[in-house]
Amino acid sequence: MIYITGDTHNTIDMHHLSAKWMRRYCFLQGAKYSEVTEAIVLGDFGLPWEDCPVDENGIHPADKSDKYLLDWYNKKPFKVLAVMGNHDNYNMLEKLPQVEMYGDKVLKVSENVFYLIRGHIYNIQGKSFLVLGGAQSQDKSRRTLDKDLWAQEEWTSEEEDACISRIEKFGKAFDFVLSHTGPLSGISCIESSCDYPEYAAAFREDSNVRFNDRIDGMISYKRWFFGHWHENWGYDHRNQSRYIPLYTEGVVVEKLAELRS
Repeated sequence: MIYITGDTHNTIDMHHLSAKWMRRYCFLQGAKYSEVTEAIVLGDFGLPWEDCPVDENGIHPADKSDKYLLDWYNKKPFKVLAVMGNHDNYNMLEKLPQVEMYGDKVLKVSENVFYLIRGHIYNIQGKSFLVLGGAQSQDKSRRTLDKDLWAQEEWTSEEEDACISRIEKFGKAFDFVLSHTGPLSGISCIESSCDYPEYAAAFREDSNVRFNDRIDGMISYKRWFFGHWHENWGYDHRNQSRYIPLYTEGVVVEKLAELRS
C-alpha cells in the first residue's frame, strides 16, 4: 500500500512520516498503517543535507541531524521514497549509488531510503509512476550556492529530452505523476492569481513549471501529486481533482475513488 505526503525538510517536518501521524490519515481513509509498504515524499526531503561520505551502502552522515534522521527512517516498516525537490543537496544526490528498483534506477541513501530519479518511470505495487521533480527557489537572494541552493534544482535540456524519450517509449499513459512543483493547471487549484495572465506568466518563469505543462499536455494519468507549495488542498479534494497538492497530510493511493469523466 502506497502513502504519499508533502515536503519533510530534513527534520523540520519529519512528523509527516511519524507512526502517529500516518495512522491518523490511514484511518481517515479506511486503511491500515501496518499495510503501508512505500511512503513517498514529494520533494524537499532534505536528506542528506550536509556533505558526508558515500559508498555502495549509501550515506554515512557526520551531521547530528542527518545521522538522527537516517536512523529514524531506517527503522520504518516501509520503504521511504523521495522525489527530488529544490531544497535537496543535489551535489550529494549525484554521488549516491544507483540501484535497480521498481523497474528502473533509484538513488540509494540507505537500505530503506531511496530517491526516485526525475524523468524516470517506475512500477510500484503494480502502478505506473512518472516521476518529475525540481522547482525554482524563490528565495535565492538569501541562499548560498552549493550550501543551501543548487543549480540542479532546474532540469537541463538533456534531462528533459531523455524524459520525453522515455515517455514516448512507455506509451504516454500512466497511473500517477509525482513532481515537486506542479503544472500551472495544478498550481491554479491553490493560487487563484493564475487566472490573470501576468501572474500566470510569472509562475511560468520557473522552467520546471513550463516543463510540467509540456508533460501535462502530452500524457494521460489518474492523478498528479505535487508538493512545494505547502498546501493541503489536494487531500480534501483527492476524490474530485486529478491534481493533488500536498504538504502535511497524506493520501493512500489505493483508497482513491475513480474520477468521473
